[in-house]
Amino acid sequence: MRALIWLSCAGALALAAGALPSLALFALAVGMVIMVLWAAVTVLAARSRLNATRLIAEREIGEDRPLRMRLDLGLPERLPVRVQVRITRRAWAELEPAGGVVEVPIGRRGAYRIQPTRLRISDALGIFRLTVEVGEREKVLVLPVPDGGGQPAPAPGRAVEHTEPDGLRPYVPGTPVSRIHWLSLARGMELHERRMGPPPSGLPLVVVDTHGACEAEVDWVARAAAGLVRTLSRSGGCAVLLPGESAATPVEDEESWRALHRRLALLEAGDRPARPPAGAIVVRFPPDRTVDPPPPLPPGVVPLPAGKGRPR
Repeated sequence: MRALIWLSCAGALALAAGALPSLALFALAVGMVIMVLWAAVTVLAARSRLNATRLIAEREIGEDRPLRMRLDLGLPERLPVRVQVRITRRAWAELEPAGGVVEVPIGRRGAYRIQPTRLRISDALGIFRLTVEVGEREKVLVLPVPDGGGQPAPAPGRAVEHTEPDGLRPYVPGTPVSRIHWLSLARGMELHERRMGPPPSGLPLVVVDTHGACEAEVDWVARAAAGLVRTLSRSGGCAVLLPGESAATPVEDEESWRALHRRLALLEAGDRPARPPAGAIVVRFPPDRTVDPPPPLPPGVVPLPAGKGRPR
């Protein structure tokens, strides 16, 4: 675009030089055309000899940390060109001749595909520009930041003596479809549902409820659940029941905590859970609370569809 503006100005000066007439204006017009041609040759030569690589060191980061990418550049020193990297939709950052580290703030939990990074090559005056893409499509996982300030109170549940043993029980209207035992219906029995078993090894049970929650509210639930489970895992452990699951997952050590943390990064709105047993802690979004919508994603960061899993 800038090269076209320069050529348009050169054409206007040439017309003015012929109308006046003026050799000075004509020489200035010729000089502008030569500058545009020299800028184009310089940038095209740099593009053909550019050797650029991108490295994403971490495939799992927290919401409060930016994604760090290392860009290594190789260009002949005698070519007077500039290389910039795209940071936002309209902002470009200057890179050193050898490259540098770029920080991309995602700020939202979930699994994402990082598209190739866009670089812009231009001459020293910015007359002529070309864009290139560096790197392959890669996956990263953004983990929710454990929130220790919103620990929920225990939710009312059934008495322990009323808790049924593991197995099936008659269907109760309103039970999520994922908990219905269709095989019993196929065998000619009445409709049954799988019951939610008690937490393994007598651990405290944490039930994560995202029924009817919007995206920002699910993010809040994921952070609150991460904070609560993290605290309980350091003081003896707990069991966690996520939306759509019929069995609780024990979290008793660092490895099981990390596995659950990744699952909370992919948490989505789910069906209404069955009534939890007595003493269970239910994590749900408070009805009297408001949250801001999630920030827009930077260019080149694409959310992965549900069910794609975490990056390998």
